Amino acid sequence: MHKERRILIVDDSIAILALVEGMLKELGYRDVTSFSSPTQVIDELHKFPTKYDIVLTDLNMPEIDGMGVIRELGKIDFKGGVCIMSDLDVRIIELAAEVARQQSICLLGNVSKPIKVDALKLILDRMEQIEERRFTHFKKMGKAELLNCIERHQVIPYYQPKLNPETNLVQSLEVLARIRLPGETDAVLPGRFIPTAIKHDLMDLITMQLAESTANDMNELSKIFGDNVHVSINLSAQQLADLEIPNRLEILFKEKHIDKSRIVLEITEEYALKTPEQMESLNRLRIRGYGLSMDDFGTGFTNINQLRNLPFTEVKIDRTLINHIHQDQFSQVIVQSLAEITNSFDVDLVAEGIEHFEDLEYLSSRYPGILLQGFLICRPKAIESLKNWYNSWLKGVGATSKTSG
Repeated sequence: MHKERRILIVDDSIAILALVEGMLKELGYRDVTSFSSPTQVIDELHKFPTKYDIVLTDLNMPEIDGMGVIRELGKIDFKGGVCIMSDLDVRIIELAAEVARQQSICLLGNVSKPIKVDALKLILDRMEQIEERRFTHFKKMGKAELLNCIERHQVIPYYQPKLNPETNLVQSLEVLARIRLPGETDAVLPGRFIPTAIKHDLMDLITMQLAESTANDMNELSKIFGDNVHVSINLSAQQLADLEIPNRLEILFKEKHIDKSRIVLEITEEYALKTPEQMESLNRLRIRGYGLSMDDFGTGFTNINQLRNLPFTEVKIDRTLINHIHQDQFSQVIVQSLAEITNSFDVDLVAEGIEHFEDLEYLSSRYPGILLQGFLICRPKAIESLKNWYNSWLKGVGATSKTSG
């Protein structure tokens, strides 16, 4: 249970420590440790690097400030989440996020002083969303069971639309892996099998099976959404290290007569892009006409300079920055900065994880041309369910044209 998370607080004010402890207990968190000395915190973290799940730190402290704490967390390879508790200038937020990325730290955001319980809850909920994305709490499939599903071609694509809010039309679809077992109504979610696939080096088999099914579906997808609709297929940074991956995709899409300009390859930001092989594969895919999307931007290792230098055609903002963006200054600053960069480089911007109408309104009113993806618009669906959904959607929003951009 997420309420059992171990939380560490550091602030040189005893009053702030007592206040935050009380708020956390009000929210149901019991395993809370407080320090008024950052030096003692660093000693504690070096002794017990895996003891805590979340660290809440003040920024302006004597001896060692909050940035120093973040640096030390990077040294011990801290895998949890970090939140800064301070009133921050916009430029400080941007720099703090950049420093955290360089230290491979998951920065959850900031809560301004005076601290309010709703702002604290938002940060803790964000940690839960990150754990969901990491598949932390799923019961995992075994290797033999997954191999059996792959051999029987039970790995299938589900599609989640990316909507253009200016036209209310679907411009693109993300391909998401599901497993359909005989006699089962509900598909098996990726949290049960993707970690197993990564552990046993089976991701290429899954990716190619999904890509083949998607290629077979392209004619039907074009009938539903228009001849220009794009589809996005996920690739991991580790897969890019295989120099043959561009060739395997090339053979598949050429054989199926698929225009590669309609295929976008989403590269997850969970792991850093740094090897020559990864860079070579990335460039080769772009040279061959595929779109390239940086997935989950905002929580992983990609810094702004890398985004400028690599040939991405799309950036997807991680759902942890989108959920409640209408009321979260940290997310607003990061997204604004990202929007300015993508606009200057003519790169498409996608917000994933839209679940609240207020967030949809906030984004569509401020960022013309942004694409929106999330449960509020449409949950991932098998191809046989897409046509009915889209017809209902078009009637609901009063759209008449089905020409995707």
